[in-house]
Formats: sequence, structure tokens, C-alpha cells
Amino acid sequence: MRAGGRADRATAEPRERFLTLPRIAAVGVFLLFAVTFDDTHVEDDGSIYFAFLRKVFGAHVSAFAYQFGSTVWDAPFYLFSQFVAFRGQFGSYGAGEVGIAAASNAAVVVTLYLGWKILRKLDLPRGPAVLLLTLFGTPLFYYGALSPSLKHAADALYSTALFWFVLRSTGEDQRRRDYVAAGACLALLLATRFANITYWVGVLPVLGVFGLRRQASWMLASAVVATAILFSVPVVRHIPYGTPPATVYALPASGGDAPVFLTPDTQRLALGPTSIIHPVSRSIVFDPAAPLKMLFTLHRGLFVWTPLTIFAVLGFAMLVARDRRRRTFLLTMAASAVALVAVHAFWGGDWVGGNSFSARFLTSLFPIFLVGTAEFLRRAGRLGAAVLGLCACFSVWLGFVLFHGYLNESEKDSVVTLVGNFESILGPRLGPYSKPNNVQSSVRLVGDDIGARWRFYWGLVS
Repeated sequence: MRAGGRADRATAEPRERFLTLPRIAAVGVFLLFAVTFDDTHVEDDGSIYFAFLRKVFGAHVSAFAYQFGSTVWDAPFYLFSQFVAFRGQFGSYGAGEVGIAAASNAAVVVTLYLGWKILRKLDLPRGPAVLLLTLFGTPLFYYGALSPSLKHAADALYSTALFWFVLRSTGEDQRRRDYVAAGACLALLLATRFANITYWVGVLPVLGVFGLRRQASWMLASAVVATAILFSVPVVRHIPYGTPPATVYALPASGGDAPVFLTPDTQRLALGPTSIIHPVSRSIVFDPAAPLKMLFTLHRGLFVWTPLTIFAVLGFAMLVARDRRRRTFLLTMAASAVALVAVHAFWGGDWVGGNSFSARFLTSLFPIFLVGTAEFLRRAGRLGAAVLGLCACFSVWLGFVLFHGYLNESEKDSVVTLVGNFESILGPRLGPYSKPNNVQSSVRLVGDDIGARWRFYWGLVS
């Protein structure tokens, strides 16, 4: 009977493929954007994860195990890059950097695919416009292409996969392997950012409250097992848990073959005096206003730097009110989002995340923004699409300003500073080697970068 029911449902559901011509074009737009502007240098926090990955696979470098979950996704790309380096075409370090950038690009594509599957299951608009508007209207485009060495693209991939498996687990055709896969995603999220414990808090209790205790139990059990396996990897590879000193952020862009995070007298055993969670717990500074700052302030506020997200939240709220059949699933998403924002009150001194684009610690909320954007466009139509298009253009423009830099740049700058650095096109012109502070010099700089990048590609194939 069950097999027959599945066959009937498969017959009733319209056959639809992700790789239709319009969606192929949408993916192509992002990939063209990525290969044109990718910053393939590993920098900032990315240096921590890169060193960890290299150490796991046998490189003689010092490394720390510090919220390393993104390296699980990066690993196959890194290994392929080392195969290319072994063939003598690139150096090991440089090839690895390119591999990490490719991993972030690929994470975005897979995230779009899984997001499309969620939209299809919810019977929401899922054309290329929805996918591209949400991508370029949220922080994901920046961390998937312009700053790919950080872990936010993998973070968004794990959260999108989690909600896809949760959606399947709350639907009609429930399978145990979906519960286990959701648990594995919870483990990957926790290993990527300890703040992602909020996804556990958001998903499991909601499922239990709505009577899906079997699903919640399987997810919890598989999450615990997967977490134990993930956190045993540094122990097996003799990589200590901890936080690298501030010098990690001063590594040269070109990188050497052995970035040193530790001197011999500061190394510890993997499970020695420095615990797994201490590097994060020691920086706790409670500020109840931090969540509101992450959303609304000019400094790095999500709704200011990426204004599409506020329309997405509105659309998501309307969907929760409309779709009673999927309300349990939607409430798992809502509870996870609220918990993730709220938990940053405990890191009130570091909610900004340095000289970042928008609220980068909320990049993993991409699937929620995608669902909300789809519902908003379903209701608002072409006018809504025009408004969201302007929002996405504004965010991409801010991303370019931050990516290329400007005079007297500081992590304390607000969105007003970035906008103010672009005077009218009749404003003062800078020399050819200066950072831009007006539209004309900015366009020239971007054009030079594009030309140099594609001349490099042409040299590789010619």
C-alpha cells in the first residue's frame, strides 16, 4: 500500500526539473559574477579554517580546531586542488586557496538547488527571479563570491539542507533517512558555529510540541553521534582546540607554505587545558540590545545593508498565517531564526564581526529569506519584484564599495560612510593608484579588475 501511495503521489505531482533553461541562466549569472570577482586569497578567519584543513590532510603547519565545520564541505575541493598542484600547474598553497573559493561558489549553487526544492514542496514561486533576488539581496552573495574564504556559504548550505530534510520529515512521505540527514546537518551547523545550537533549539522542541516526537528523537540521536564524530577528528589528527592569536589576521595575502599560529611553547594537547568551547565562552559580553543592533543599525544592520530581508520577513509572516498545512515546518524555521538572532545578545561586544558586509552572522538564515521572498512576490507581483530588485542592486553596490575599499576605511564605518564616499561623478578625481571615492574612479577600478581577471583566464587556456 505504501509503495502504491508513493506512486500515486509521484504521478499526481507535476514533473519539474531545476535545470530548466531560465534557472540554468540564473546559476550562470552567479557563476559569471563569482569567477569575475572572486577573491581567491584566504584571509581573516578563513586562515584559521584553511590551516586546519591543511593540517588534517598532512601539511606540516600549525593549526587550531576552531569552529571548523565548514571544512567538511571544503575538503573535496581542497583535495582536488592539491591534485592539480601535484601535476605541477600551481603551487600547493595557491591551489588550495582557489579550491576554497570554488567550494564557496559551489555551496551557493547547491544552496539554490535545495532552496528551489523547498519552494517546490511549499508550492511557492521558484523561478530564476526569486532565486537571484534573494541571493543578491542577502549577505550570501558577498560571502559566496567576494569573500569566499570565510565559512558563511557553507553555513547557509547546511541550514538550507537542514530545513529541506525537516520539511520532508514533516510531510506525508516520511523516511527515517531524512531524520538522520537532518541530524547530521544539525551537527555540521554546530561544528561550524557554536551559536548554531539555536537550530537545535528551534527545530527539535517545535517538532516535539506538535507531536512529531519520533522524528525529533531520531534527529537528536543522529545529531549527537555525528557531533561526536566531527569533534573527534582534531583529537585523532592531534590538532588542539583553541583560538589563534591576532597575528592570524595579519597573514600576507599571497601566503607562505606554513603560516604559524603557535609557537612551540604555547601548543597544547587537543583535550588539554583549553577546552572546546572556552575560546567562544571567554568572549561572552551580554548586551540585550545586540540583536536589535544586528537588524536595524546603520553600522552593519541586516535590514539596512540588505533591505530585501525585511520584505522577506514580512512575506514569511504572511506565509505562516496562510499555510496551515505546513505550519509546523514553518514554525521550526521561525523559531530557529528568532533564536539565532537572540543568542547574539551573549556576544554583545562582537556582533558586528569586524569589517563585514551586513550582519554576516545571520547569513545562514538564507532559506528563511528565500521562502519569505517567494511568498512576498506571490502576493506583490511585478511591483514587488521591482522593489526587491532595487533592494538587491543597493546591496550589491554596497558590497562592491566594501570589496574594493575606499579612503580611510574602518570597521567602525556605517552605511552612511560607504554611501558618502561616492560623491557625484563631477567630484574630485583620484590618481590611478588610489582607492576610489567617487563614481567615476570606482567604475574605472572595477573595469580594470574585470579586464585583468579575464586576461588571466585567457592566458590559462591560450
